[in-house]
Amino acid sequence: MSSKMDATDASLPAPLITTIIPTMASKARAASLKRAITSIRAASKQPVAIIVVVNGTRSDPEACAWLADQPDVRLEFDAKPSAANAMLRGRELVATPFFTSLDDDDEFTPGALDLRLAAMQSDTCPDIVVCNGLRRDSTGDTLCYDDLPSVPAAPLPALFRMPWLSSCNSLYRTASIDAHFFRNFHSFAEWTWLAYQFGVAGKKIAVIDTPTFVCNDTAGSLSKSNEYEMAYLSLYERMLSLAPPAPVADLIRRRIGSFWHDQSVTALRNGQRLDALRHHVRSLRQPGGLRYLGYSRYLIPGWPQNR
Repeated sequence: MSSKMDATDASLPAPLITTIIPTMASKARAASLKRAITSIRAASKQPVAIIVVVNGTRSDPEACAWLADQPDVRLEFDAKPSAANAMLRGRELVATPFFTSLDDDDEFTPGALDLRLAAMQSDTCPDIVVCNGLRRDSTGDTLCYDDLPSVPAAPLPALFRMPWLSSCNSLYRTASIDAHFFRNFHSFAEWTWLAYQFGVAGKKIAVIDTPTFVCNDTAGSLSKSNEYEMAYLSLYERMLSLAPPAPVADLIRRRIGSFWHDQSVTALRNGQRLDALRHHVRSLRQPGGLRYLGYSRYLIPGWPQNR
C-alpha cells in the first residue's frame, strides 16, 4: 500500500537525491519525524524526493495522515516491523541519480545534501560519500568521528577502528549501489555489514569531514540492547565467509577473541564458572588470544590470583 508523491511544480528542477526514512511512525516519534523531514528540505536548495516507509502495524494515524499530506513525500507501508527491511523497500523505489537515508529521530544540518552532492559530482566520481556529524545528548554535542579521512584509503581496516557508515551520514550513487547490498541484511548491525560489503566490493569512497547531520541519542535505541551486542559474533563469522584479505581476517578473528573474552567475564560475574571457562578457551584460540592468559587465574581454583 502506498501514497504516491503529488506532481511537482513544473518550474522546479527534477530531484537528484532521494532521502529514505524507515519509521514506525509512532505517536512518540511524530514530532521528531516531522523535524527530520523539515531538515531534509533545509538540506538542499534543490527539491529532494522523500520516501517514508512506515513499518510495523502500530503507526499513529495522525502522523500517517500528516505524511500523506506532504507533497514531496511518497508514503509506503510495510507490515513487517523491520527498519532494515523498510530501508530495502525504500531503495527499491529510488528513481533519482543519488540517494541517502535518515532515521526518524535524527536530522540533517542546513545545506548538508548540497555539500554531499558537490562531493559526489566532483572529478573523483565516488560511489559513496560519507560525512562527519554530531552526536547530541543531554550533555551537549560531540563529533561522531575523529579519523574519518583515513577511510577512503583502507575502508575495511578503518571499519574496525570506527563504524564509519551510519543511517544518516552518507550519499550513494544509485547506479553503483543497487538494492542487492541491502538484501540479506544483518540484524542489529546492518550498517556495519553494509560498510563491510562496500569495502569488499571495492567501492570508491569520498569523505566530508565536517558535520552534515545530528544524531540524537534516544533512550531505548536498538544499539543499546543486549541482542545488538550478541549479533556481532555471527556478523564476524559472516565477514570471514567473504574471504577478506589476510590482515582483515586477522582483525576479525581478534574481534572474535575479544567477544569470547567479554562473554567469559559476564558468565563469571553471573556465577557460571564452567561457561566462563569454555568462553575463555575460545578467546585463547584466536589471534592475540594470549593477551587474555592472565585472566585464567580467576577461573581455575587454587591458581594464585595476586589481586
